[in-house]
Amino acid sequence: MGCLAVKHEEEPKTRVNEEDKAIAQIKITRDQVKNYLKKLESNISQLKAAIKECVKNKQKDKALLALRKQKFLEKNLETGRGELLNLEGQIASIENAQIQKNVYEALKQGNEFLKNINKQLTVEDVNKLMEETAEAIEYQQEVGRALAQQGIQEDDTDLLQQLDELDAVEALEVNLPSVPQQEPVKKHKNKHKAKKEEPAEVIYE
Repeated sequence: MGCLAVKHEEEPKTRVNEEDKAIAQIKITRDQVKNYLKKLESNISQLKAAIKECVKNKQKDKALLALRKQKFLEKNLETGRGELLNLEGQIASIENAQIQKNVYEALKQGNEFLKNINKQLTVEDVNKLMEETAEAIEYQQEVGRALAQQGIQEDDTDLLQQLDELDAVEALEVNLPSVPQQEPVKKHKNKHKAKKEEPAEVIYE
């Protein structure tokens, strides 16, 4: 028996849209320009060193040729820097546009979601729900008041008994004699008796 060949479905590849391709190509070009500018700067530095050496060795013709080449490279360097600035500005603009597009899509989806919710939830339904909620709250309050009143009636007997006990205690406190607030003053006896007065001596002439 032959083996059955099982075909595996290929996973769908991630599609890259045109915007992603464009920005990727621009970034590649930007990097190429950066490398080119670095090379120009290196060549210009080498030419400056060569010019100094030619001047030192009195090689005027070689120095003049090197100066012309340096001027040409410096012009290309200036042009390349302008191109690099334009590329970086374009990349920033594209990225900003992508962000704005994503924000727009998000707002659009959110708006559609709100519309669907509003279709399912009408003002009449909300008003009806609020009325039913108010009625339920009022009913619960009435039940609470009824239960509270019933509890008071059941506890009246105990409360009256406590009131009688309080009246009895109050009457007992009223009939008790008052306690003096100051200590009694003790009378001290005079230990020394008054001396008897001696009779006055009578003198006869």
